Amino acid sequence: MRRRVPYITLIVCLLMLGGYALQQADRSAELGQLVPQRFHVWSLLTTCFLHASPAHLLGNLLWLFLFGSMVEMAVRRYEYALVVLLGGIVASTVQTMVVLVSEPQRAESPIMGASGMVAAVIGAFAVRFFALDVRIGKVSIPSLWIILLWLIPQLVGAVRTLVEGGLGTVGYWGHLGGFITGLILALALRMTRAGARSYLQQQLVQAQSCGDVLESLRIAEAWCQMEPDSIQAHLTAARMALAAGDEALSLKHYHQSLALCEVRNDTKTGVDIFVESRQHLPAFPLPREMCLRWSLRAAQFGYSQEALEALQQIAESAVGTPEGENALLQSARITLHQLQQPDRAVALLERFLQQYPHSALTAYALDLLRHAREAERK
Repeated sequence: MRRRVPYITLIVCLLMLGGYALQQADRSAELGQLVPQRFHVWSLLTTCFLHASPAHLLGNLLWLFLFGSMVEMAVRRYEYALVVLLGGIVASTVQTMVVLVSEPQRAESPIMGASGMVAAVIGAFAVRFFALDVRIGKVSIPSLWIILLWLIPQLVGAVRTLVEGGLGTVGYWGHLGGFITGLILALALRMTRAGARSYLQQQLVQAQSCGDVLESLRIAEAWCQMEPDSIQAHLTAARMALAAGDEALSLKHYHQSLALCEVRNDTKTGVDIFVESRQHLPAFPLPREMCLRWSLRAAQFGYSQEALEALQQIAESAVGTPEGENALLQSARITLHQLQQPDRAVALLERFLQQYPHSALTAYALDLLRHAREAERK
């Protein structure tokens, strides 16, 4: 799978650099500054791209690229864009309200910086990656530690402004407002479920790398319980059960993954899963109706031999049933048209006419038999 590029994060970083360059070039950047006493609505957002110093700018660029790129590559882009934009606006609004209420004498001083946006992204990161270890180079760090490394100073700074009076030069309350906005949006967009899935997948990889088959199966089963409508979860559980020697459980999950493929009309994936299940569990057939359907689909995708083996298994084990009747006839059709074996098709068709003399498909079987005998004589 091709690695995604965090375009939105890169664009926001470029806007931050462009805003600071504009500030250094002339005074027109003041139009985008947020001044609590006389602010315009658009300045709640535009001020996020302006910064008071190079250190202020570089700090926000670093935190945004570190957290933003990970979140953007893990969620849908519109979700990430919503977190960035709404987080910045809410953070600016909160800090403006705090200034007007606590220190109105500072209402003429501008509020600048992307810290509120960064805080919102960190809030989303806390939900999406709440249980994962983050790799930085060769070092693996629990994501909770990284979040606390940022959050604790913000909480301490906010409390100090209450105790000591005055707001200082850092907008701690705006940061917290952005962080809470990111949390709420991430929860509303169900990023917790995605985070739990990623956690289970990471644990599964670790268990597999250690060769712990039973633990791998336990984790795969937990994934299926969390996401019962996930084809990948059931397919993974089927493979883990197979590795653990539990063929009945493996067949159960293969069955469930194929049922989900039928619901979603995902024929290509279903055929691949069907062929895989036949290769690993030829003596453990799926339910007859399902096996018949997927055998015919597999034949359409070029898996003629695999389909034929499954159909013949049904024909032999379900003699006298509609499934057995159809499986035998379809075996003859695949043998004639796809495997180009007319003599074998003739034998199957003669057997069909003998076993099912009153079948509604007799006319079709006779027509196939005629073509098979003509091909046999050539």
